[in-house]
Amino acid sequence: MVDAVAAIVISGVFAGLLGLLLRQRRAGRAARARAERLSGFLLTLSRANRAVLRIEDEATLWREACQLCVQTGHAVLACVYVRDGSLARRGATAGPAAQVLENVPDPLDLTQPEVQASYTARALREGRRFVSNDYVLDPLAGRWRSEAVAQGVRAIAWIPLRRAGEVSAVLMLCAGQPGFFDAELLALLDELGDDLSFALDNIDAKRAQRAAQQEIAAGRDRFSALFFGAPLPMAIVSIQERRIVEVNQTLCDLYSLDRAALLGSTTALHAYGLLPEDRERFYAVLSAEGRVSNLALRVRDVHGEVREALLNAVPMPYLGEECVLVTSLELPDRNPALVARDQAG
Repeated sequence: MVDAVAAIVISGVFAGLLGLLLRQRRAGRAARARAERLSGFLLTLSRANRAVLRIEDEATLWREACQLCVQTGHAVLACVYVRDGSLARRGATAGPAAQVLENVPDPLDLTQPEVQASYTARALREGRRFVSNDYVLDPLAGRWRSEAVAQGVRAIAWIPLRRAGEVSAVLMLCAGQPGFFDAELLALLDELGDDLSFALDNIDAKRAQRAAQQEIAAGRDRFSALFFGAPLPMAIVSIQERRIVEVNQTLCDLYSLDRAALLGSTTALHAYGLLPEDRERFYAVLSAEGRVSNLALRVRDVHGEVREALLNAVPMPYLGEECVLVTSLELPDRNPALVARDQAG
């Protein structure tokens, strides 16, 4: 009898120890799996950070984000849905469970009641993260749950992505184990969502910068065509130094000089051009009014002949300097305006 009791006690102890060892082993495997998940998504986050400044278009961003989540984040399916008005279009997919989406409409019509109740539509509409850590038993799972479960999907997270502060897309990540998305992993996914949102804003900023540069280049080309092809003598003059920054061919022809002989020189160095007293009057008007409009002045040509001209000057920054664009129009001999001025003088 004693031996029987002892055998039962020993058996119970042995079973208890065996159960403890099995639980410890399962706990160890779970801890290792969790560590691998966190490590994988840390690597995903690191690579996404590097991609943010490199990628310049949305299609590449979606494709690389999905591939990273599958390759390093252990997702069995990654998909980005992009909002397009009342539709949600699939931007990219990756993963061995992508077959889940074969019977899912693309695009999704967000006005349909069935779609409106889905996690994807809610993430787009409400701008918050959703998680289903036991998708098999989730009462809110949609009509495609059976197909997802058949492909091994056991947990899903939906991460909203913003563009200029507004929700414009959602990253859907599917995992093969229930309870996959714990608090620490979700914190990393929120960071990933922030990084992808920043990447979208960065894409827009680069696009706007390129457009501005193209517009500046186009404007510069238009100005150059007008400036160098104008039939009127034109010059760009530095206001502070009174230095000639640029001239057109018409002005060069007027004084029979090469462009190189004029560039960089000050307006007072030449015996031709405005007479000294008229030059000072020109700069006085420019200083007082900020521009010169149809001012009648005297101009001496390279042969010493004095001509009468109307001068105009408008301020314009040029190559980092405050300059004026000066144009001149010769007047017929004995212009009444100049005659009246000379008589008054």
